[in-house]
Amino acid sequence: MKPSPSLLLVLCFFCVSIQPAWADRIEPATCMKRVTPLLVKRERVAELDGIWGLFQKTIDFQGNSVQGIKLDNKINTLLFHLEYLCNTIDGIPFDELSDYVSTSLAEKGAENFKKELIILGKTEGEIDIWFEFTKFAVANRHRALDSQKIFHTIMTAQPFVKVYFELAEKINNKEDMGSVIQETENLTNQIEAFFKTDPYMSQAIYENSRVPYADWDEDVGGS
Repeated sequence: MKPSPSLLLVLCFFCVSIQPAWADRIEPATCMKRVTPLLVKRERVAELDGIWGLFQKTIDFQGNSVQGIKLDNKINTLLFHLEYLCNTIDGIPFDELSDYVSTSLAEKGAENFKKELIILGKTEGEIDIWFEFTKFAVANRHRALDSQKIFHTIMTAQPFVKVYFELAEKINNKEDMGSVIQETENLTNQIEAFFKTDPYMSQAIYENSRVPYADWDEDVGGS
């Protein structure tokens, strides 16, 4: 029995509609092209010594230097995590610590490796943190991100960097100085809210918070 023309049409539709998972995949470099203009604006502000530096150079604002450096830090954090999202779009690569711990666990087993680390001066608390982080690193080594959602996060962040750049120029040119402190506070608060409400930004901050400080020396996985 030959299939009907309508059945063939339906089958053809599904063949065209179903695409492999990698069909929408983009390279980190392609993603970074959307972040680069924001980095350029940040660098132009840095050439003016940042908002903190501009406050320091303006007598009326010297008492607000803490607010200035807080905004500079928020912008740096924002851009760091946008770069992170692009660079980990296909997964979080092992760093030196996770590579060292995962390899040692595979070769020696958890108990023997733990005894070795204790002999080398690591506390049980430090070891637990290292093991937990390595478990996280292994689980997320191939975690994938949605490129369109990353692009949305980048697009939503663009106005923050634009206002930051314009604020720096305003201070440098001594224009409309009466609103500077309030604008600085407003922008800082807006970025803080963005960190909490944007799903991918929140994820990037969380993932980076999992990376422990590792005190490397010649006896423990480092040189």
